[in-house]
Amino acid sequence: MERNLLVGNGINIQFGGKDVYSGCATMNRVVENIKAGKYTALAENSLSTEEQLEFLEGLVNVINQIRGKKLRGNAEGLFMVMELDRISRTYPERSNVLSVFLEDYFLAFEIFNNGFRAEDGEEQSEKFRKIGFAFLRQMIVDGIYNNGEINNVYKNFYPGMNKYLNRFSNIFTTNYDYNLESTLGSSERICHLHGEFSKLAPEYSNTSLYYQEHKQECKKLISNMIHGMEQCYSDAVMSWSWLDKYGELIESETKYKESLFKSIGGQLEVVGLAPANDEHLFLLISTNPKIKSVVYYYHNDEERNELPHHIKKPVTYKKAEKLWDSLK
Repeated sequence: MERNLLVGNGINIQFGGKDVYSGCATMNRVVENIKAGKYTALAENSLSTEEQLEFLEGLVNVINQIRGKKLRGNAEGLFMVMELDRISRTYPERSNVLSVFLEDYFLAFEIFNNGFRAEDGEEQSEKFRKIGFAFLRQMIVDGIYNNGEINNVYKNFYPGMNKYLNRFSNIFTTNYDYNLESTLGSSERICHLHGEFSKLAPEYSNTSLYYQEHKQECKKLISNMIHGMEQCYSDAVMSWSWLDKYGELIESETKYKESLFKSIGGQLEVVGLAPANDEHLFLLISTNPKIKSVVYYYHNDEERNELPHHIKKPVTYKKAEKLWDSLK
């Protein structure tokens, strides 16, 4: 039987440390970087460090309101409603900057922005959304990058990791780093569904189809790139929704990634992927008749109890801890 693997950030948390690569640790770095003024230039000096922190606090307030089942009138479409339901179902009564899931910041911003759409108009509202998303993405991607240290996590992998990875026909990852490539000594069979740190986003690459269709916009963006912050301009995508992660699928590589994931069959093992924010992937899994079985390695009971809300297929549940122990 064909075997495929889908890997999330849990692998970096396991081998790099929860205190370094969890969402909480990432946002702690973001906050410290804001205080140090690292992102002021990314905001084109339009936001002070205090205003940047207030921006995040404001989004946390939106999350808390969503948790209280408010702002639902700002939701658009089934996916957004499902995400609001997830937050109401799984979040504590009060969150803070460090506890909000990374991609939920984008959902919070869109819910907030939608509240002003009638006043701003469609075009202006979409402009504000793109600006807000871009700034959030650059800060959070930089926080994940951790000055490049994230690419060294593979040095802590257990001896059996290489053998485990070699069981699979395809290895899909939502991570942007190169730890899987480093441990296997090859990029063959590895597909970065959400982009990579070392590849420029289409709007920053003069070889992309997007560049060819939006030259004036792209030239301005490229001219404003900050040396030494290349990871912030990578194609590492962050968003809560399918459309923002895959857009119009105009880039051939992006089309290939999606078609490859849609084409898999047999058994799919899911490791280190929390059942939040990747509804687009869970939908593809649920609607792919060629996938005959799913094995989900869960970190805690909350993940196990939440997954049935997302994958509508029979699932075999296994403890992630037992998998890691078997690789020692």
